[in-house]
Amino acid sequence: MTSQERQAETIKVLVVCVLCLWTFMSAEPIGLSRAASGTNEPSTFVAWPEKGLGLSIDLAGFKKDIDQVKPDGRRYLTALHHKTGLTVSVSLEKVPTRATVQGCIEQLQLIQKDPSVTHGQDIALNTTAAIPTLEYTLHKFRGVRLDHKHVHACIAQDNVYADIHLSKAHYTTADAPFFQSILKTIRLQPEPSKTIQTTRPAPPRIIQIHPPAPPNSRELLEIGNVLYRQNKFAQAISPYSKAFDLETADPQLDRALWRVLIDHLGMAYGMTGRLKEAKALFEQGIQADPAYPIFHYNLSCTFAEMNELDHTIQSLKTAFRHRKNLNPGDKSMPDPHQNSSFERFMKNETFRNLVNELTATKS
Repeated sequence: MTSQERQAETIKVLVVCVLCLWTFMSAEPIGLSRAASGTNEPSTFVAWPEKGLGLSIDLAGFKKDIDQVKPDGRRYLTALHHKTGLTVSVSLEKVPTRATVQGCIEQLQLIQKDPSVTHGQDIALNTTAAIPTLEYTLHKFRGVRLDHKHVHACIAQDNVYADIHLSKAHYTTADAPFFQSILKTIRLQPEPSKTIQTTRPAPPRIIQIHPPAPPNSRELLEIGNVLYRQNKFAQAISPYSKAFDLETADPQLDRALWRVLIDHLGMAYGMTGRLKEAKALFEQGIQADPAYPIFHYNLSCTFAEMNELDHTIQSLKTAFRHRKNLNPGDKSMPDPHQNSSFERFMKNETFRNLVNELTATKS
């Protein structure tokens, strides 16, 4: 496994105005176990199509989001526990040589040097436990309270490396048992044997297998959202942009989901430095939905990142002029004072006075 390939799986925390637009769920700080979840689901076994070594992990109460073999041969799975907001991702990779614990430690040390980790707090690399782990927390980022806990774990056996990543926003110490209960269940092992048939099997039937239909725009949006929640913004662009192309040709999403698609794709562009594409997309959104204030706000953020003060002011004014047209359930407009995109202009008296005036007006 090359360090470049495996480093690509780490979280990329980049900053534009999205941090001020996130609305976090108030997940319950519950340390769940299999018994507490009230299910008797068997452990999830993550394996390649062919028989061989795979990963056993207890994901009772989770819903799988992505379950696939990637073109480069790596096995990948992500799952979300909706009750708590805990996300688990698993990546398996076969290597030509023997996989070792030292290889796991070197991978965790590589992740530890990533800016997404160095910007965090409570960073702890544990190389003495049975399973090496790296954990850290993003307590507060650019004025936004995250308390986003991350735990990376790695195990090795034969010629297989398994990388496990657990993450949860609004983490509290009450969530620690849930994290540990999952880590204690992971192990690399051969695929569980099938139940032996005691009755004469039925004669084989010829079944015609049709290729699966390509994903629709709703499914692509959900795939993009999974990556977006993990801060994997560059990877989220592909499914989002495919969904956008499908919606352009044959609209299927309702207005609220279409707005989410434009918001997230545009902000993913911005977070990866593709500001011209972000600007063009938000302008397309405004052309189709001119009274939606968040498109104007996002465009203002994009102009700010491009250091265009006049356009920033114009779009920000328009956003607040349409503040009554937020999506149902949105409480209020985001506060430009807490937005890192606008920091460069806060020393400008005209801009500062405008922001104070806009945020002082409640309706």
